[in-house]
Parts: sequence; C-alpha cells; structure tokens
Amino acid sequence: MEQRYSTFSLLLINVTRCVQKIKNAEMAALGLKGTQVQCLFGLYNSPDGANLKQLCEICGEDKGMLSRTVKELTAQGLVYTDTAGGRRYKNPILLTEKGARIAGIVAEKISAFLEKGSAGLSDGERTQLYRSLSLISENLTEICKNYAPTAGREQA
Repeated sequence: MEQRYSTFSLLLINVTRCVQKIKNAEMAALGLKGTQVQCLFGLYNSPDGANLKQLCEICGEDKGMLSRTVKELTAQGLVYTDTAGGRRYKNPILLTEKGARIAGIVAEKISAFLEKGSAGLSDGERTQLYRSLSLISENLTEICKNYAPTAGREQA
C-alpha cells in the first residue's frame, strides 16, 4: 500500500514538473508564459470563444488565475473580450488574429509533445491510461468534496 502511494505520487509529481518545464521553455520562445498555454489552447478549441466561467471549466483553472492570464493576453494583443452585449464577465473571450496564429503554434507544439511523451504506448494502452486516470481523478474529486477548509481542524 505504501509503495503504491509513493509510486503514484512520485510519478504524478514528475509528470507535472516535466510538463511545467516544457511549457515554460516552449512559451518563453514565443515571448509567453507557461501559465498561458491552457488559456490559449482552450480558446483555440473554442472557435466561438468562451466566457471566463466557461474558460475555467475548459482549462481546469481557478477564476482569479485565468482572469490575470486573460488580462496579460489582452495586453499582448492575443485575446479580446466581445463587449457587444450583457455584462462583461459573461461575454465571450476570443482570440485575435495574432492570438489565433500563436495558439495554432501552441497546438502544434502540444501535439508534438503528446506524441513524444506517449512514445511506446499503443492506442489501446493510451486509451486505458486515460480511462484509468479519469477514474482516479473522479474518485479523488469525490473524496475531496467531503473535506472542509483545514483552518482550525485538529490533526489526527
């Protein structure tokens, strides 16, 4: 049991660190930050744009972090918010022409690194890996729903 926990945790930590390192290095070459990858990629795959709430769901990021990212990308001329109607935070965020070009490059890089990262896996193995990780993610998410903030809780 302890070995399973250790192996699982260390593998996830290593994968996360490697992904962050690759994102940071590849985005630096484009004058961007690694944290902007999810936002650009999410919008690239949402041709009609997405409001901030939708973008949070697409990217799996919190609203504050994405709000800052959208602000940075707007300042760089890569995204804009369609303010044609309604409240600003409900309006779609869209890629500019320049943003679409950059997001296309990001998508190509993601595709290339997915291919390299999964080298040696058959399509069936890859499908099973994602199925297994999805189930683990769902199970852990359900467990986490039962936890309240830890401030003031006694340690066992």
